Amino acid sequence: MIRETHFRPFHRFPATRLPFGFRKGLFTPLLTVSLLLCGILFCPAVSMAATPTTPSELLDAGRADEAIRLLTPQATGNNAAALNYLCRVYFALEDWDNAIHNCERAAQLDSGNAVFQLWLGRSYGQKANSAGPLSAYSFARKTVAAFIAGHTLDRHNIDLARDLAEYFSTAPSVVGGGGDKALSLAAEIASEHPSDAAWIRAMAAAHEGQNEHAESEYNESIRLDHYSAGTYIELARHLRGRKLWDRFQQTIGLATSATHIRPVDRYDAAELLLSTNRDLNGAAQQMRAYIQSGRTEEAAPLFRAHFLLGEILQKSGDTAQAAGEYRAALALASSYRPASEALHRLGQR
Repeated sequence: MIRETHFRPFHRFPATRLPFGFRKGLFTPLLTVSLLLCGILFCPAVSMAATPTTPSELLDAGRADEAIRLLTPQATGNNAAALNYLCRVYFALEDWDNAIHNCERAAQLDSGNAVFQLWLGRSYGQKANSAGPLSAYSFARKTVAAFIAGHTLDRHNIDLARDLAEYFSTAPSVVGGGGDKALSLAAEIASEHPSDAAWIRAMAAAHEGQNEHAESEYNESIRLDHYSAGTYIELARHLRGRKLWDRFQQTIGLATSATHIRPVDRYDAAELLLSTNRDLNGAAQQMRAYIQSGRTEEAAPLFRAHFLLGEILQKSGDTAQAAGEYRAALALASSYRPASEALHRLGQR
Protein backbone atom coordinates (compact mmCIF):
# COMPACT_ATOMS: atom_id res chain seq x y z
CA MET A 1 0.00 0.00 0.00
CA ILE A 2 1.39 3.37 -0.96
CA ARG A 3 1.58 5.96 1.75
CA GLU A 4 2.40 9.54 1.11
CA THR A 5 4.96 10.27 3.54
CA HIS A 6 3.94 14.22 2.92
CA PHE A 7 7.71 14.14 5.60
CA ARG A 8 4.91 16.52 5.36
CA PRO A 9 4.87 14.54 8.26
CA PHE A 10 1.70 15.24 8.58
CA HIS A 11 2.95 15.85 5.12
CA ARG A 12 6.19 15.24 3.50
CA PHE A 13 8.32 17.95 4.90
CA PRO A 14 7.77 21.24 3.42
CA ALA A 15 9.99 21.71 1.29
CA THR A 16 9.74 20.56 2.53
CA ARG A 17 6.43 21.63 2.76
CA LEU A 18 6.69 18.38 4.76
CA PRO A 19 6.12 15.62 7.13
CA PHE A 20 4.40 15.16 9.52
CA GLY A 21 6.35 13.42 7.41
CA PHE A 22 5.66 11.67 4.52
CA ARG A 23 2.10 14.15 3.79
CA LYS A 24 1.02 11.69 5.76
CA GLY A 25 -1.20 12.93 8.36
CA LEU A 26 -1.60 11.37 11.70
CA PHE A 27 -5.30 11.13 11.27
CA THR A 28 -5.28 11.36 7.51
CA PRO A 29 -5.50 8.05 5.69
CA LEU A 30 -2.61 8.38 6.19
CA LEU A 31 18.34 5.56 -7.04
CA THR A 32 19.56 5.06 -9.46
CA VAL A 33 22.92 6.06 -8.21
CA SER A 34 24.67 2.76 -8.34
CA LEU A 35 22.57 0.08 -9.92
CA LEU A 36 23.86 -2.69 -12.13
CA LEU A 37 21.38 -3.65 -14.80
CA CYS A 38 22.54 -6.11 -17.40
CA GLY A 39 26.08 -5.38 -16.24
CA ILE A 40 25.82 -1.65 -16.93
CA LEU A 41 26.07 1.01 -14.22
CA PHE A 42 23.72 3.93 -14.67
CA CYS A 43 23.33 6.94 -12.41
CA PRO A 44 20.75 9.33 -13.86
CA ALA A 45 19.38 10.55 -10.57
CA VAL A 46 22.23 12.26 -8.85
CA SER A 47 24.55 14.96 -10.09
CA MET A 48 28.04 13.66 -10.51
CA ALA A 49 29.59 17.06 -9.81
CA ALA A 50 30.29 16.18 -6.21
CA THR A 51 30.10 13.06 -4.10
CA PRO A 52 27.92 13.46 -0.99
CA THR A 53 29.95 13.04 2.19
CA THR A 54 28.15 14.85 5.02
CA PRO A 55 24.99 13.52 6.73
CA SER A 56 22.91 16.31 5.20
CA GLU A 57 24.28 15.64 1.71
CA LEU A 58 23.72 11.90 2.05
CA LEU A 59 20.12 12.48 3.15
CA ASP A 60 19.47 14.78 0.20
CA ALA A 61 21.05 12.22 -2.12
CA GLY A 62 18.90 9.42 -0.69
CA ARG A 63 21.93 7.31 0.24
CA ALA A 64 20.47 5.73 3.34
CA ASP A 65 22.92 2.86 3.67
CA GLU A 66 25.92 5.18 3.45
CA ALA A 67 24.36 7.57 5.94
CA ILE A 68 23.77 4.77 8.45
CA ARG A 69 27.35 3.55 8.06
CA LEU A 70 28.65 7.08 8.62
CA LEU A 71 26.39 8.00 11.53
CA THR A 72 26.13 4.82 13.59
CA PRO A 73 29.67 5.04 15.05
CA GLN A 74 29.12 8.74 15.78
CA ALA A 75 25.69 8.38 17.42
CA THR A 76 27.14 7.67 20.83
CA GLY A 77 27.76 9.61 24.02
CA ASN A 78 26.72 13.23 23.73
CA ASN A 79 26.62 13.55 19.95
CA ALA A 80 23.06 14.84 19.67
CA ALA A 81 23.52 16.02 16.08
CA ALA A 82 24.52 12.54 14.88
CA LEU A 83 21.57 11.01 16.74
CA ASN A 84 19.19 13.47 15.08
CA TYR A 85 20.56 12.72 11.63
CA LEU A 86 20.33 9.00 12.28
CA CYS A 87 16.71 9.49 13.36
CA ARG A 88 16.03 11.22 10.06
CA VAL A 89 17.54 8.39 8.04
CA TYR A 90 15.31 5.88 9.80
CA PHE A 91 12.36 8.23 9.36
CA ALA A 92 12.95 8.23 5.59
CA LEU A 93 13.12 4.43 5.72
CA GLU A 94 9.73 4.41 7.52
CA ASP A 95 11.34 2.64 10.48
CA TRP A 96 9.45 4.58 13.12
CA ASP A 97 10.79 2.69 16.15
CA ASN A 98 14.43 3.38 15.33
CA ALA A 99 13.58 6.95 14.36
CA ILE A 100 11.93 7.54 17.74
CA HIS A 101 14.78 5.89 19.64
CA ASN A 102 17.39 8.17 18.11
CA CYS A 103 15.28 11.34 18.11
CA GLU A 104 14.40 10.88 21.77
CA ARG A 105 18.07 10.56 22.65
CA ALA A 106 18.94 13.67 20.62
CA ALA A 107 16.17 15.71 22.25
CA GLN A 108 17.18 14.54 25.72
CA LEU A 109 20.75 15.66 25.12
CA ASP A 110 19.72 19.05 23.70
CA SER A 111 16.19 19.88 24.79
CA GLY A 112 16.57 23.46 23.56
CA ASN A 113 16.99 22.51 19.91
CA ALA A 114 13.80 23.25 17.95
CA VAL A 115 14.80 21.09 14.97
CA PHE A 116 15.29 18.08 17.24
CA GLN A 117 11.76 18.61 18.60
CA LEU A 118 10.43 18.85 15.03
CA TRP A 119 11.84 15.47 14.06
CA LEU A 120 10.83 13.90 17.34
CA GLY A 121 7.25 15.06 16.74
CA ARG A 122 7.28 13.79 13.19
CA SER A 123 8.53 10.39 14.33
CA TYR A 124 5.88 10.13 17.05
CA GLY A 125 3.24 11.15 14.52
CA GLN A 126 4.13 8.43 12.05
CA LYS A 127 4.23 5.86 14.84
CA ALA A 128 0.77 6.98 15.94
CA ASN A 129 -0.43 6.57 12.38
CA SER A 130 0.57 2.90 12.36
CA ALA A 131 -0.24 1.98 15.98
CA GLY A 132 -3.34 0.50 17.54
CA PRO A 133 -5.97 2.82 19.07
CA LEU A 134 -4.58 2.93 22.62
CA SER A 135 -0.97 3.40 21.58
CA ALA A 136 -1.99 5.91 18.90
CA TYR A 137 -3.57 8.14 21.56
CA SER A 138 -0.34 8.19 23.56
CA PHE A 139 1.87 8.86 20.54
CA ALA A 140 -0.48 11.56 19.28
CA ARG A 141 -0.18 13.44 22.58
CA LYS A 142 3.59 13.12 22.37
CA THR A 143 3.48 14.39 18.79
CA VAL A 144 1.73 17.63 19.60
CA ALA A 145 3.82 18.15 22.73
CA ALA A 146 7.02 17.94 20.69
CA PHE A 147 5.70 20.28 17.99
CA ILE A 148 4.56 22.81 20.58
CA ALA A 149 7.91 22.61 22.35
CA GLY A 150 9.75 23.17 19.08
CA HIS A 151 7.51 26.06 18.03
CA THR A 152 7.96 27.69 21.43
CA LEU A 153 11.73 27.45 21.00
CA ASP A 154 11.72 28.89 17.48
CA ARG A 155 8.64 30.73 16.30
CA HIS A 156 10.30 31.56 12.98
CA ASN A 157 10.73 27.91 11.93
CA ILE A 158 8.08 27.55 9.23
CA ASP A 159 8.39 23.77 9.07
CA LEU A 160 7.42 23.56 12.74
CA ALA A 161 4.58 26.03 12.28
CA ARG A 162 3.18 24.11 9.31
CA ASP A 163 3.40 20.72 10.98
CA LEU A 164 1.82 22.03 14.17
CA ALA A 165 -0.93 23.75 12.19
CA GLU A 166 -1.66 20.60 10.23
CA TYR A 167 -1.92 18.68 13.48
CA PHE A 168 -4.27 21.27 14.97
CA SER A 169 -6.40 21.27 11.81
CA THR A 170 -6.81 17.52 11.45
CA ALA A 171 -6.46 15.90 14.89
CA PRO A 172 -9.44 15.44 17.24
CA SER A 173 -9.68 17.74 20.24
CA VAL A 174 -9.18 14.76 22.59
CA VAL A 175 -5.55 14.60 21.44
CA GLY A 176 -4.97 18.35 21.30
CA GLY A 177 -6.36 19.24 17.90
CA GLY A 178 -8.62 22.18 17.19
CA GLY A 179 -9.40 24.48 14.28
CA ASP A 180 -9.30 27.51 16.57
CA LYS A 181 -5.71 26.68 17.47
CA ALA A 182 -4.81 26.37 13.80
CA LEU A 183 -6.36 29.75 13.03
CA SER A 184 -4.47 31.37 15.92
CA LEU A 185 -1.25 29.97 14.50
CA ALA A 186 -2.17 31.26 11.04
CA ALA A 187 -2.66 34.74 12.49
CA GLU A 188 0.70 34.49 14.26
CA ILE A 189 2.68 33.77 11.09
CA ALA A 190 0.60 35.80 8.61
CA SER A 191 2.90 38.82 8.41
CA GLU A 192 6.05 36.77 7.81
CA HIS A 193 4.52 33.88 5.83
CA PRO A 194 1.22 35.04 4.29
CA SER A 195 0.89 32.16 1.82
CA ASP A 196 1.46 29.58 4.55
CA ALA A 197 -1.11 31.33 6.73
CA ALA A 198 -3.69 31.08 3.95
CA TRP A 199 -2.85 27.38 3.56
CA ILE A 200 -3.50 26.84 7.28
CA ARG A 201 -6.83 28.67 7.06
CA ALA A 202 -7.73 26.50 4.07
CA MET A 203 -6.99 23.30 5.98
CA ALA A 204 -8.99 24.44 8.97
CA ALA A 205 -11.98 25.34 6.79
CA ALA A 206 -11.80 22.05 4.88
CA HIS A 207 -11.78 20.06 8.10
CA GLU A 208 -14.97 21.88 9.14
CA GLY A 209 -16.60 21.00 5.83
CA GLN A 210 -16.46 24.60 4.59
CA ASN A 211 -15.22 23.61 1.15
CA GLU A 212 -16.01 26.86 -0.64
CA HIS A 213 -14.13 28.85 1.99
CA ALA A 214 -11.30 26.33 1.94
CA GLU A 215 -10.90 26.60 -1.80
CA SER A 216 -10.89 30.37 -1.60
CA GLU A 217 -8.04 30.21 0.92
CA TYR A 218 -6.09 27.68 -1.18
CA ASN A 219 -6.38 30.06 -4.14
CA GLU A 220 -5.23 32.93 -1.93
CA SER A 221 -2.21 30.87 -0.89
CA ILE A 222 -1.45 30.25 -4.58
CA ARG A 223 -1.71 33.96 -5.38
CA LEU A 224 0.46 35.02 -2.43
CA ASP A 225 3.16 32.52 -3.42
CA HIS A 226 3.18 33.80 -7.00
CA TYR A 227 1.41 30.77 -8.47
CA SER A 228 4.07 28.32 -7.38
CA ALA A 229 3.78 24.63 -8.20
CA GLY A 230 3.86 23.71 -4.50
CA THR A 231 0.72 25.71 -3.73
CA TYR A 232 -1.11 24.18 -6.68
CA ILE A 233 -0.14 20.77 -5.29
CA GLU A 234 -1.83 21.66 -1.99
CA LEU A 235 -5.04 22.58 -3.81
CA ALA A 236 -4.82 19.31 -5.74
CA ARG A 237 -4.66 17.39 -2.44
CA HIS A 238 -7.86 19.12 -1.35
CA LEU A 239 -9.61 18.34 -4.64
CA ARG A 240 -8.50 14.71 -4.39
CA GLY A 241 -10.13 14.50 -0.98
CA ARG A 242 -13.37 15.78 -2.49
CA LYS A 243 -13.04 13.39 -5.46
CA LEU A 244 -13.32 16.23 -7.95
CA TRP A 245 -11.23 14.31 -10.44
CA ASP A 246 -11.33 16.57 -13.49
CA ARG A 247 -10.37 19.63 -11.48
CA PHE A 248 -7.79 17.59 -9.57
CA GLN A 249 -6.05 16.60 -12.79
CA GLN A 250 -6.33 20.11 -14.18
CA THR A 251 -4.65 21.47 -11.04
CA ILE A 252 -1.84 18.92 -11.30
CA GLY A 253 -1.32 20.21 -14.83
CA LEU A 254 -1.11 23.78 -13.54
CA ALA A 255 1.47 22.65 -10.98
CA THR A 256 3.72 20.86 -13.46
CA SER A 257 3.58 23.74 -15.94
CA ALA A 258 4.12 26.46 -13.34
CA THR A 259 6.99 28.90 -13.81
CA HIS A 260 8.00 28.49 -10.17
CA ILE A 261 8.50 24.74 -9.85
CA ARG A 262 11.06 22.78 -7.85
CA PRO A 263 12.09 19.21 -8.63
CA VAL A 264 10.37 18.06 -5.42
CA ASP A 265 7.08 19.42 -6.77
CA ARG A 266 7.36 16.95 -9.64
CA TYR A 267 7.82 14.15 -7.10
CA ASP A 268 4.66 15.30 -5.30
CA ALA A 269 2.69 15.54 -8.55
CA ALA A 270 3.72 12.03 -9.57
CA GLU A 271 2.84 10.61 -6.16
CA LEU A 272 -0.60 12.21 -6.27
CA LEU A 273 -1.29 10.86 -9.75
CA LEU A 274 -0.18 7.40 -8.65
CA SER A 275 -2.40 7.53 -5.57
CA THR A 276 -5.41 8.21 -7.78
CA ASN A 277 -4.36 5.86 -10.60
CA ARG A 278 -4.58 8.72 -13.10
CA ASP A 279 -2.32 9.69 -15.98
CA LEU A 280 0.32 7.11 -15.14
CA ASN A 281 2.39 8.10 -18.16
CA GLY A 282 2.48 11.66 -16.87
CA ALA A 283 3.28 10.38 -13.38
CA ALA A 284 6.25 8.40 -14.72
CA GLN A 285 7.47 11.43 -16.65
CA GLN A 286 7.35 13.65 -13.57
CA MET A 287 9.05 11.11 -11.31
CA ARG A 288 11.82 10.53 -13.83
CA ALA A 289 12.32 14.29 -14.06
CA TYR A 290 12.77 14.42 -10.29
CA ILE A 291 15.15 11.45 -10.21
CA GLN A 292 17.28 12.90 -13.01
CA SER A 293 17.24 16.48 -11.73
CA GLY A 294 20.39 16.22 -9.61
CA ARG A 295 18.48 18.23 -6.99
CA THR A 296 16.86 15.55 -4.88
CA GLU A 297 15.87 16.31 -1.29
CA GLU A 298 15.58 14.62 2.06
CA ALA A 299 11.87 15.45 1.96
CA ALA A 300 11.44 13.19 -1.07
CA PRO A 301 13.98 10.38 -0.61
CA LEU A 302 15.59 9.29 -3.85
CA PHE A 303 15.21 5.61 -2.98
CA ARG A 304 11.51 6.18 -2.42
CA ALA A 305 11.28 8.00 -5.76
CA HIS A 306 12.67 4.88 -7.44
CA PHE A 307 10.20 2.74 -5.52
CA LEU A 308 7.26 4.94 -6.54
CA LEU A 309 8.40 4.94 -10.15
CA GLY A 310 8.47 1.15 -9.91
CA GLU A 311 4.88 1.20 -8.64
CA ILE A 312 3.86 3.45 -11.52
CA LEU A 313 5.53 1.18 -14.05
CA GLN A 314 4.03 -1.94 -12.51
CA LYS A 315 0.55 -0.43 -12.70
CA SER A 316 1.29 0.42 -16.33
CA GLY A 317 2.17 -3.23 -17.02
CA ASP A 318 5.94 -2.86 -17.36
CA THR A 319 7.06 -5.30 -14.68
CA ALA A 320 10.63 -5.59 -15.96
CA GLN A 321 11.34 -1.88 -15.62
CA ALA A 322 9.43 -1.82 -12.35
CA ALA A 323 11.74 -4.47 -10.94
CA GLY A 324 14.71 -2.39 -12.05
CA GLU A 325 13.41 0.61 -10.12
CA TYR A 326 12.80 -1.47 -7.00
CA ARG A 327 16.38 -2.70 -7.21
CA ALA A 328 17.58 0.87 -7.67
CA ALA A 329 15.80 1.79 -4.45
CA LEU A 330 17.42 -1.11 -2.60
CA ALA A 331 20.85 -0.19 -3.96
CA LEU A 332 20.55 3.03 -1.95
CA ALA A 333 18.52 1.73 0.98
CA SER A 334 18.88 -2.02 1.38
CA SER A 335 16.51 -2.16 4.37
CA TYR A 336 13.67 -0.27 2.67
CA ARG A 337 10.91 -2.83 3.09
CA PRO A 338 8.37 -1.52 0.56
CA ALA A 339 10.88 -2.06 -2.26
CA SER A 340 11.92 -5.54 -1.14
CA GLU A 341 8.26 -6.52 -0.67
CA ALA A 342 7.47 -5.21 -4.14
CA LEU A 343 10.20 -7.36 -5.66
CA HIS A 344 8.90 -10.36 -3.73
CA ARG A 345 5.46 -9.61 -5.12
CA LEU A 346 6.92 -9.89 -8.60
CA GLY A 347 8.58 -13.17 -7.70
CA GLN A 348 12.03 -11.58 -7.86
CA ARG A 349 14.79 -10.79 -5.41
